[in-house]
Amino acid sequence: MSDIFWEEKFEETSEEDFKKELEEIDNDVQEIQYEDENTIELEGVESTGLVVIWFFTIIWCSASLFGTIMIGSSIIADIGTGNWEPADGVIKNSGVSSSSDGEGGTTYCLHVSYEYTVDGQNYGGNRVSYSSENSCNSWSQNADDDYPEGEKITVYYDPGDPSESVLEPGLSGVNFFMCCFFIFPLVGLFLLFISINSTTSYFKGR
Repeated sequence: MSDIFWEEKFEETSEEDFKKELEEIDNDVQEIQYEDENTIELEGVESTGLVVIWFFTIIWCSASLFGTIMIGSSIIADIGTGNWEPADGVIKNSGVSSSSDGEGGTTYCLHVSYEYTVDGQNYGGNRVSYSSENSCNSWSQNADDDYPEGEKITVYYDPGDPSESVLEPGLSGVNFFMCCFFIFPLVGLFLLFISINSTTSYFKGR
């Protein structure tokens, strides 16, 4: 065969190979574009999820911090009454008020007023303890039975300010049911850990 025949064959083969290579390159480019689009969509979903997680975490932690400060201050105040001085007193009035919620439940609130004498001067008070002040529940329907009107009692007053007093000093006055609230700050710490861990993983994976 002549050299011209082989040259034509070589040119035909080279042209076919070149077209195949162009098609392969085009397919690769399309696959890369598709992967990039999916990556962008995935990153958008992940970033939106992080925003939602952080928003919920901040709201939860803020509310828990506020509640912890309010409840914790009352408990600390109760513990601080452990060294208050005793004085003779008498119950002037006691009672339980009730209120109903929309679900048919009833809440009871104890109200007590008493008088006591310190160094010949009369004082009045209405606080059983700091943590039980304005504390109502659904099982204290007969709470006033512990403080019948006219009963002589021991009142504990602040030596620095005798007008400040309680009936239940120290740990005996702590409303331990309120301590159940402290589970909410623990949940907040758990959410904060998840948020930080998710954010770190997100930026490491970019």
